[in-house]
Amino acid sequence: MNFKTLKNQSLCALFISLALQAGPAFAKDFSEDRFASQPLGHGVYELAYDAGQKTVYAASAPSFDKDKTTGDVFQLAADSLKINTRIATQRRPFAVSLDEQNHILWLGNALDGSVSLLDTRTHKELKTLQLADSENQAHVREVVLDKKHQRLYVSGIGSEGKGTLWVVDTQNQKLEHTLKGMDPVGFAVDEAGNKVYAVTGKGELITLDGKTSLAISRVKVDPSEPNHYFLNIALNAAKGVGFITDSNTRDVLVVQLDSGKILHRVPTPNSIAAVYNPARNEVYVTHRNARQISVIDADTYSLKHTVKTAAMPNSMALSPDGKTLFVSVKQDEKATQADYVLKLDLTQF
Repeated sequence: MNFKTLKNQSLCALFISLALQAGPAFAKDFSEDRFASQPLGHGVYELAYDAGQKTVYAASAPSFDKDKTTGDVFQLAADSLKINTRIATQRRPFAVSLDEQNHILWLGNALDGSVSLLDTRTHKELKTLQLADSENQAHVREVVLDKKHQRLYVSGIGSEGKGTLWVVDTQNQKLEHTLKGMDPVGFAVDEAGNKVYAVTGKGELITLDGKTSLAISRVKVDPSEPNHYFLNIALNAAKGVGFITDSNTRDVLVVQLDSGKILHRVPTPNSIAAVYNPARNEVYVTHRNARQISVIDADTYSLKHTVKTAAMPNSMALSPDGKTLFVSVKQDEKATQADYVLKLDLTQF
């Protein structure tokens, strides 16, 4: 090998090395100012996208006061974010999950441990299922549909060791299972693989059999870190990986779903929600404290972009074509400004 060849190879290797090291530095920052938004009021939480009606639903619990127990569901036009309807609800909804085929929006009423069924055509509440009772006073945190197996998975947050997993039969609209001591916080469903994945406040990944709702495995993802409080998980089921958010510690954890092994740590602030977009092979993560949204490459696990927000981004809903991301953004509790929904045109990234 002559000196010229060696020199060229060395320069090439140096360039590749520098490119790999500098990769995250090329992540571009965006401001929410370049995207559409719609103020709604106080207490806006989770979102759901209805492709049939081309609308976005936003759950709202305007007050924590004991004597103010009603809530709202806003129906927004997906194209303009115009408020089409403000639907009054008997209880305060935080979580939502849409059964578009049967025209039912499932509402998780956190403070009283119940779920309600809202007809998306008539805007009438059809039924309320009381899940918590005097013995089990857990609060509803997350509601996620497994449409294939006609179940709704509901996480009940209680004191340590008192967390509950409720499984609702959505066809008969009744409680099917109450699984105690599981402490689930967030869920994601792999319908094709007949699996349901839950994450816990103890830093665990629980795998459930989608056919029976029974636990298959339960593993500590990162035993050396005692401060984990996992909130949500997004799935790239085809690749067999999950993206776990944590409200206590920094970094999004990329884990192998069949073992819980950590494959990568994406350097980010502590985080709330995560959504995987197969159309763009990206993962979107909200960071309330840092007031930003991360766009992560789902192949390289590198940070592609961040979106800076004026307030605290919370929950997300993705359009079926993968081109638009809707984000609920919350104000500080003492702020006078309204919570709002932000519409991100992903084709601008």
